[in-house]
Amino acid sequence: MLSLLLLASACATVTPPRTAQTAQCRTFFTQIDSAVAKAGVSDGGAARVPGYPYLRADRVLASFADDSLTAEGFGAWVERMRQLDLAARRSELRNLDAGSADAQWQRAEQCGRTLRSLELTDDAARSALRDHVRVRDDYSLAARGFGLYPLAVPFLNLGIKGYHREVRADYARPLAQLDSPGPLLRWTPAPPTSEIAALPTVPLARDALGVPLLSDAQWAALGARYAPQWWIETGGDYDRPGAPVLGADGTPSVDPAEPVVYTLHEFTRFGDQVLPVLVYVIWFSERPSQKAIDSYAGALDGLVWRVVLDPQLQPLVYDTIHPCGCYRYTFPVQALTQILRGGFWQEPVLFPQGEVPADAVALRIQSETHYLRRVVAPALATGDVHHYTLRPYADLLSLPAADGARRSLFDTDGIVAGTQRGERWWLWITGVPDPGAMRQWGRHATSFVGRSHFDDARFLEQNFSVPDWAKTP
Repeated sequence: MLSLLLLASACATVTPPRTAQTAQCRTFFTQIDSAVAKAGVSDGGAARVPGYPYLRADRVLASFADDSLTAEGFGAWVERMRQLDLAARRSELRNLDAGSADAQWQRAEQCGRTLRSLELTDDAARSALRDHVRVRDDYSLAARGFGLYPLAVPFLNLGIKGYHREVRADYARPLAQLDSPGPLLRWTPAPPTSEIAALPTVPLARDALGVPLLSDAQWAALGARYAPQWWIETGGDYDRPGAPVLGADGTPSVDPAEPVVYTLHEFTRFGDQVLPVLVYVIWFSERPSQKAIDSYAGALDGLVWRVVLDPQLQPLVYDTIHPCGCYRYTFPVQALTQILRGGFWQEPVLFPQGEVPADAVALRIQSETHYLRRVVAPALATGDVHHYTLRPYADLLSLPAADGARRSLFDTDGIVAGTQRGERWWLWITGVPDPGAMRQWGRHATSFVGRSHFDDARFLEQNFSVPDWAKTP
């Protein structure tokens, strides 16, 4: 109720100037947003900005709200939020009515430009916008309260420490001693069907926010350059990567006949630098039960692999989670000074491996659990070679459904329906909604003790001291 009251009061304070043009465009946004909400096809990723229907924000963009921005910087910030809204609307409108989606999207693009130019013309209007750009926390304070969370923390910490010990013990084993219930298969990127653009030259051009300016072709070139090899212990079909599909009843599954890895690009902040980020997501049909009652088993499983690049476009840090937000590991590539973060009230990040390759990598994936067991050079990987293709992550936001319509893999809360795990019956007290279920990018809470998100804008600074090259001279 408190959140609703705050949202209502926030919306009430937004009083942008009204003209015939702005009124028409706001009416259009109200009508289309109402239709999207009624149909249940609202995108659960980026956060809407209350009072500004043409803007959405992620955690990196929201981090600029309190920065001192030049007029050009403010304009670049608003435009990036507008583009984020348009990206979300593309899938929403397609899922609402594929036949009219293009025309509606064009109207949204035109009205967004109109409202941006007419409503954000003075200091008061710009200040009002700053006050409303916030991204919601993916934790429930009510659940933590009802679950007596403070009393549960000691027991949660015991479980986390035990799991960390198990992971470190597995990583301490020689690579040759890692067991596999079946053959080891290597999944490598398929050869390109057309010419790939040249890698960007450095130093990169940047906008007034300091965000690197990269074309779609340049992002694609970087994505192909650093795409990992997946070295998978294959004990059954549940270890074969594939494309998520929606069944007749809407339940998700994976088609292993289409081995794909989904990619997206992002940014993060480190000191005074904004750094490019590459994200790769692989999906499996399930995490199978390993015993009679397995609270971690369920439909769909996968791995999210992230590559943070430095200003020279070289890997700086690798890190990973499962699509549930669980099992977060971090692997510094370059020499960085780690900050010992964590304690009784904050779950620490796990650094399971010391030295990792600074270029191409092969990821050793465990059968059934799909835990990441090692990050090695591709030359160390053995087994038959298979190929996967790279696809945009946005494809997951509009999939064909059995009734002829289109639906996102994720519901309006960013969760994949039907992927619930038994662990939710006791881990709900952590405040993480539906713990263990698969989640959309931007909705990954990664700590059961404390609070953290995989896309936190300053996650590097939470774990490493800022080097000199990331500071303004």
